[in-house]
Parts: sequence; structure tokens; C-alpha cells
Amino acid sequence: MLPHGCIEPRSLYHALATSRGHPAAPPTLYTGLQFGDYGFLGPGVSGEAAEVGGLGPGWRFVTWQVGPRIRHLARGGRVGVLPLRFRDIPRVFGTGGRLEADVAVIQCAPPEDGTVNLGISCSIFPSVIAAAKLVIAEIHPDMPRTEGFTEIPADLVDVAVDATAPLGTLPRAEPDEVDERIIARVMTLVPEDAWVQLGVGAIPDALLTRLHDVPGTKLHSGMLSDGLADFLARAPATAKVVTGEIEGSQAMYVRAAADRRVTFHPTTVIHDVPHLAQLERFVSINSAIEVDLDGQVNGETIDGVQVSGVGGSLDFVEAARYSPGGRSIVALRSTAKGRSRIVDRLAAGSAVTVPRFAVDVVVTEHGVAELAGLDLRERAQALIEIAAPEARAELRERASSRHGG
Repeated sequence: MLPHGCIEPRSLYHALATSRGHPAAPPTLYTGLQFGDYGFLGPGVSGEAAEVGGLGPGWRFVTWQVGPRIRHLARGGRVGVLPLRFRDIPRVFGTGGRLEADVAVIQCAPPEDGTVNLGISCSIFPSVIAAAKLVIAEIHPDMPRTEGFTEIPADLVDVAVDATAPLGTLPRAEPDEVDERIIARVMTLVPEDAWVQLGVGAIPDALLTRLHDVPGTKLHSGMLSDGLADFLARAPATAKVVTGEIEGSQAMYVRAAADRRVTFHPTTVIHDVPHLAQLERFVSINSAIEVDLDGQVNGETIDGVQVSGVGGSLDFVEAARYSPGGRSIVALRSTAKGRSRIVDRLAAGSAVTVPRFAVDVVVTEHGVAELAGLDLRERAQALIEIAAPEARAELRERASSRHGG
């Protein structure tokens, strides 16, 4: 098990990238979405098959989240794709799981008082460390010690190596004019005293910088990005931030670690639907690749090709449905590369990441479609109204042929 997100133990990745592995019995490298360059893959990441590294014959590489840098590898069948919702990762890779981890690779702060600290990412690591027969840790002097469930007994680490590169970071994505229109609409849907979950990208990051304007806002999210620093600077002392991991700048890492309002928790808490359902006014805000006129959400594939993963969106959508006063919001631009993202039907081979019955609200720059309580014909009408104007006539024709009138 390798880290994901902004956790990049580059010294260990270099060792993997230069290793021939075990061609006779290749071990499997598992990881999720990485914001870095997948350094463990070696020269093969650029295209040609490698003799060494994670794409060489001595290794097998499987991921539950296809990042932009490896989409061409997934398209070519050189990467295994594991359909797995985020809340199930500890169950599958933890103690007694179907894919119980043999080796866990982590990155942590230097030891103090007999413990190491997982820093900016708690997430799946406590479960994976508990299962692993071998724990290899890269000790990073710049990793901040964070509050929550990030302390791990140092004697659980079997092999420790020193860091050789800066901490991984994620540049802030700046919203454009279309994003701003979507953001303005989403802000009107967040009630006071809400618990808010956000995905990652320009829209969620910009929302993070503005949610302090909604009185009583608290955050509960699988991951949070660089806008967290702005939220912490402007939110009241009573605000709470509960997260599994953060991705952003080094300055944001330091800011979050120093703020006792921020606590890090494992996936077994962050993505636990029964726990989340007890939070009043839990609001889930995520994006998608496309939404069809029934309200089905595809967040994983384009033209049948895997470009992302199941992720944690369904965990949060389900929780929002059961939370008193909760709601789930899918926010997306109406077009991408000239194609409408509101479609008549999801194409054959497309993944249904969130089923139609679970979606409450869909938002584009053209409006808000409140789907809860609408029948299929009404849903189609509501979604057509927020589609790109140039796509509406064809969508109406398709909807009419299905529903009549």
C-alpha cells in the first residue's frame, strides 16, 4: 500500500522506480489519486514499458482512483483499476480484509515521546498500518504534527528512511467567470449552522474561502484544499474542521496544524454514513463528469474510459440524505470541451457513481435543479433548464420521445 494525495515519500519512490522488483512473482502496488508525478512508476510512466519501476515486469500496479497523469496508462490497460468506494478501503485492505495489506508505506513527522505523527493525512493509514506485516516510513522534518488520530506508536515502524525532497503540495486552482456563477448559486443553498463537505478543485476551493460568510459553518470532509487557510483566518473561534487529509501549500499545512479547531480522523470516521447522518444539516458538495436526465451521476468515465474513481462522493451523498436538514449538491459546468454535461442518458459503458434516487440538487452556471420529489418527467425538465442553451432543444426532443409531451 502506497500513500495518496500529497503524501509523496520520494526517497522510497526512487527506490521503487529503480528496482526490478520480482518478475517471477510480481508484488502489487496499490494506491489512490496522487497529486504528484507517480514517481514510483519509473520511466514507464511516460509511455514505453519499463524494465524497472512500478510498470516493469517485476511489479503490478492497481489504483482505485485514476489521476490525470496515468489516464493514458489506464486506457492502455497497463494499470489495474479497482472499483472501490472510499469508505470500504479500510475494510478491504485492513486486518482480515480481502486484500489485507502486507506492506504499508507512509510518511510522517519525526518521532517524539515514542510516537510518530501522520501529519497532513490520517485517512486510511491507521487501518493499513494495523494490518501490515511491514511498515516502512519516510521521516520528513517538515511534516507538521497535527491534532486528532494522527499519533502512531513509533515501534509500529519497522523501517525508517530520511526524506530527500520537499513535502508534496497542490497548487490552488483559480475559478473563472463560469465557476464564479456556480459558486454564487451553491452559496445560496448552504444553510446556517451546517456541516459542509467539499470535493477538490477550483469550485470547492473557492467555496472554502467564502463559507465563513455563512454563520455557524463547520467542515467535515474527506479532504480539504488550500482555501482552508482562508476559512480558518476568517471563521469564528467556534468553527470546527474535521477532515481525513489536506492538500495545498506548505503555508496552509503549517496554518492548519497550528489551529486546534482542525482535527484529523481516519476514514472509518470521516466516511462513516451512520455517524455523518447524525450531524444536523450535513451538506455534501461534489462535482461530476456528467448527469443524465434521470439524475444519474457519472463521476468516473469519459466515453467508457476510466478517468477517475468511485471516491467518497456516494458516502457523503448518502449521509446527507439521512441527516436532519441535510442535502447533497452536485455542482458542475454545463459544458466541457464543447460537449454538454447534462445528457439524455449515460452512454453504454459509463459508470453510475451516484444513483438517481440519491441526488437532491444539481447546479450549473445556468441555474439550480431541485430534483428531490420530482418524477422522471419533471426531473428531465428541471435538468434541461440548467443545461447549456445550445443543448436544450436536442435534450427536450430526447426527453419528449421518452416521456411524451
